[in-house]
Amino acid sequence: MNSGLTGILRRAAPQPLLAVVVLASLLAIWTTAHDSRPPAAPAVLSANAPRVSEERCAECHSDITDTFPETPHARTLHHVSEAGIAERFAGRSFTHPQTGARFDYTLEDDRLTVSTPAYARELAIEWIFGSGTHAQTPLITWTDEEGRTQSIEHCVSWYPTGELAATLGTEALPDATGVQALGHHRGPAQTMNCFGCHSRYVPNTDGRILFDHLQAGIGCARCHWDVEQHVAEMDAGEEASIERFAALAPREAVDRCGECHRRAQDMGGPIEPDDESIARFAPVGLVQSPCFQQQDEVRLPSGEPVRLDCTTCHDPHRPSSNDWQTYVRSCLQCHGAGHDNTSVCSSPRTEQNCLPCHMPKVPANEHLEFTDHWIRVRSTAE
Repeated sequence: MNSGLTGILRRAAPQPLLAVVVLASLLAIWTTAHDSRPPAAPAVLSANAPRVSEERCAECHSDITDTFPETPHARTLHHVSEAGIAERFAGRSFTHPQTGARFDYTLEDDRLTVSTPAYARELAIEWIFGSGTHAQTPLITWTDEEGRTQSIEHCVSWYPTGELAATLGTEALPDATGVQALGHHRGPAQTMNCFGCHSRYVPNTDGRILFDHLQAGIGCARCHWDVEQHVAEMDAGEEASIERFAALAPREAVDRCGECHRRAQDMGGPIEPDDESIARFAPVGLVQSPCFQQQDEVRLPSGEPVRLDCTTCHDPHRPSSNDWQTYVRSCLQCHGAGHDNTSVCSSPRTEQNCLPCHMPKVPANEHLEFTDHWIRVRSTAE
């Protein structure tokens, strides 16, 4: 694994220390001038979660652990040594349409590098973020002069069509030269959050990620923060407790998912109904929805209170269903025929499928679309 800038430079500089200082200085200047994105969310609380293996969880919960590896969450971070990962970039070239920078990818001796005429050095790529459901994006890492891990989110991604294209969010990169052409710089805190949201366990010392011990991909301990206590109680023969999202208030449960999928309070500005970029961040849209905001006022025909949060429709332990009826069943709990609060939508365009009108797919770029979770009546659902 790379432990410093020399680990990502294919050709050693005549003066390695000078190269570190120069690159760090360039990034400091560049970040001040160009990184206008909202600040990162608070550090992932489970970044130093105890290392409880899924094998222990499987002793009692094999029905969950057997299917979980198939979920995007479990496959959301890859080392380039994994079979088939580096090959998605190796031997290919891409010219960024906004910056005009050309990138060439080379795989030699299991080592993936990227080079560009805009920068005189080849940089090693070790980590690829994303399950591939939507995209996969390289993150180029190094250790700065203070011993902290920093990174560049590469401006080129692989998409499920097999194409390389601009990374979502890098369309506004300036026409830059040098290392700036590679993508968005992420400082130590942001880099820690990146790995914290894509990993089971991110061991670190004073801001330096210890990659040799990193556990890539989301696992049980990432969401169940008290799993170590749970296992200890089991081993002691005690009644074991564990935190469940269903026991949290709906807003708290959504915000727990939003820690990685974005929370409304992280948007850094007003949330406007016509902002199509919000569709990328499901928790942000969901909490704006009348269905979510008014759930305390509604009772099911059985008299039970309504609950709407992310897990109402999505089982995080299993791959998402592609059957729209799976999700409409949740809608019909409140909007079904005969309910005291409302009745089923009468639009002839629905064919009983609520989603195209009330939760449509919104294009993010020519390769990506996201389901808008801001559930509402739109002009197309009259």
